[in-house]
Amino acid sequence: MIYYFTYFSTKILSWLYFPYTALGARNIPRQGAFILASNHISNLDPVVLGICSVRRLNFMAKIELFKGALGFFLKKLGAFPVKRGESDFGAMREALRRLKEDKVVLIFVEGTRRIGNAPSKAQAGVGFLALRSGVPIVPVYVQGTDKVMAPGTKFFKRGPVTAAFGEPFYVKDAPTYEEASQRILDKIYALA
Repeated sequence: MIYYFTYFSTKILSWLYFPYTALGARNIPRQGAFILASNHISNLDPVVLGICSVRRLNFMAKIELFKGALGFFLKKLGAFPVKRGESDFGAMREALRRLKEDKVVLIFVEGTRRIGNAPSKAQAGVGFLALRSGVPIVPVYVQGTDKVMAPGTKFFKRGPVTAAFGEPFYVKDAPTYEEASQRILDKIYALA
């Protein structure tokens, strides 16, 4: 109930503040597990990807957000906590469990919001998930959310946002988790 209320509320909010365009949405598989791998430039990114996707998303969020009412709300929306700055095997196990249940896991490949235009270093976590799960990866490049809700702000500034979805692919032949993650990040920025 909370999920559907939030979904329709954010659709209305997007109409008012951040009209969105979903390019290549046909590349989103209608069934089965996959990893939705994205760049990350604003706290608004998971919201935009949630309304652009035809599938319900599960996503990692920093553990600091899982306190009180916000934590309850995030869990209802499919979020699960991750400890940043360290290898969080509990979060990885949870992501793998959800993928085994044929769910979609959204992961921000750079691990945190990026400020500026140049891509930062890919984190090994998405490579780990891709190689361990064997599910396809759908790359997506989000643009404009940093203008609507800049890092450090809590209010919206009206502006358009775009999510460009690429074709699903695999990284089964990558020799390391880091190499797999870098290949995924390269596919994301190729959509820019």
